[in-house]
Amino acid sequence: MEHRRPPGPSRRYRWVRVAGLLALLAVIAGSPVVGAAFALAAQDGTGANAKVLRIHQLLYPETADPQKSSFTQEIAFLVANYEGLTRLDANGQTSPAAAESWTFNEDGTVLTFNLREGLTYSDGSPLTAERFVYAVRRACDPNTAGDYQYILFDIAGCQEFASLYAAGDGATPAARDDAAAFAAARDAVAARAVDERTLELTLNQPAPYFPSVAGLWVFFPAQQELIEAAGDDWWTDPANQIGNGPFQVSRMEQDQLIAFDANENYWGGRPVLDGIELVYVPDAAVALEAYNAGDLDIVQPDPAQYPAIRADPALAEQFLSFAGTNTALLSFNMQQPPFDDQKVREAFAYAFDRETWCAEVNNGDCVPTLSWIPEGVPGFVETDAFGFDPEAAKAALAESSYGGPDGFPAVEYHYIADIPEERPRGEWIAGQYRDILGIEIALVPVEQTAWVRSINDPENYPPLTVIGWFQDYPDPQNWLSILWACESFFATPAGYCNTAFDDLVQQADQELDPATRFPLYEEAHRLLLADAFAVVLSNQANVFLVKPEVTGYTTTPSDGEWPGQWASPLTLDVER
Repeated sequence: MEHRRPPGPSRRYRWVRVAGLLALLAVIAGSPVVGAAFALAAQDGTGANAKVLRIHQLLYPETADPQKSSFTQEIAFLVANYEGLTRLDANGQTSPAAAESWTFNEDGTVLTFNLREGLTYSDGSPLTAERFVYAVRRACDPNTAGDYQYILFDIAGCQEFASLYAAGDGATPAARDDAAAFAAARDAVAARAVDERTLELTLNQPAPYFPSVAGLWVFFPAQQELIEAAGDDWWTDPANQIGNGPFQVSRMEQDQLIAFDANENYWGGRPVLDGIELVYVPDAAVALEAYNAGDLDIVQPDPAQYPAIRADPALAEQFLSFAGTNTALLSFNMQQPPFDDQKVREAFAYAFDRETWCAEVNNGDCVPTLSWIPEGVPGFVETDAFGFDPEAAKAALAESSYGGPDGFPAVEYHYIADIPEERPRGEWIAGQYRDILGIEIALVPVEQTAWVRSINDPENYPPLTVIGWFQDYPDPQNWLSILWACESFFATPAGYCNTAFDDLVQQADQELDPATRFPLYEEAHRLLLADAFAVVLSNQANVFLVKPEVTGYTTTPSDGEWPGQWASPLTLDVER
């Protein structure tokens, strides 16, 4: 799931969140009054014996609007408060949620979801198929223009509605001021409530992965009347966030705390927990101190803290680490020299020591990989392409248009200035290329917001930077087609385009037979790797400190914000 690229998706995904983000690198932005957050949690009136799980979060959501969110800290809020038509189970597979079943027509172009009988919101009001129609059409609306809007373009009419005019642009075209044209485009989005319990989606082409897409936040059924009454900032008021998830948000304190109560009307039954408190502490040292003092039940430690944690007998017993479905990249701007030269890209890939990067620079926070799609996900391929080989790196540079380091143009590595740990990581990267290739890398600190803007902008994409992707749903389409096809999410700003790759993923995306479909993705994956599209670095681990009294969770690779986030909301427990 996730989500978008870093920062924060992540964090984790902190998915490029994506989820993405939403980042593979934890973003430390701002400095909320941590003591106030713990005081707010204490004021909740839950009592010393209440089953309220207190979870450390790094970054307060920039939005909690389901149709606009993309970073993992945002999605962490949303998956507690809402639920889509499907969800991920303990095995990381797509399973029923608000919909009890779904079917495709014979050619795979019409997807029908059957909602559960008696489905309601947390306040007991009916949740019908029409609410999901609104979610889809709102996500496709050019006035919404969320980061994940594109993921619904398989639905007939969605891309046309989204492209009706540029959001916020009153000049072009005239359709912006044409109410009839707007209504016609909205109504042409092929999401239809056949009856109160039946949702029908008509697709532009077969899309066998789409039941998984229906579990993403863009499908979450926020209530139309509450959104329209409150305006753009509707999501900041818990009274407007009447959801259908296992919990219901009850309090929101900017940069400090978000509290949830158990949803007594959840179709799957009441959670064991009475509630959850997300406590926002961007400083890892302060968060660890709070954990040791008993003010937090789960924290996300920084890799720099791992050695000290492992050396502490009590903390070492509470240290939880498990693989995540994510991959980090050292990404190139392939539109400009020197990285428009494939031999240069190959040299940089050969010269990167991933074992040392994970074991020493990141204190064991990741696992080296050469495959873009993680092991265990369909489309993964075993490869030794561009593994660490200093001599091969020098040979590739000698074969490049530069003939070696002499006369090599200046290269900049951009990193997020707000994260103190990123400077030494950048210095290590620069040292690798200086020592092995004789190339000097200039380190350029960039403010977080400007960095996020740059990695989405083909005109200002960094020459060299670390990005990453956290899986949104367990399908190779989520790793290949939507990211690296020409003019797609990652490919456009980074300048990657291979029409042979596009042909393969387009064929795979529409193939209904998995036995035919997955080998096509594997072939496309190998082609992407052969192009040296980036330096594939590592799969980040999901790492937490968890108090012994926290029980009832099953971890999944998608659990970027707390263990049991996706598969165990009903069984998570805490005994004070």
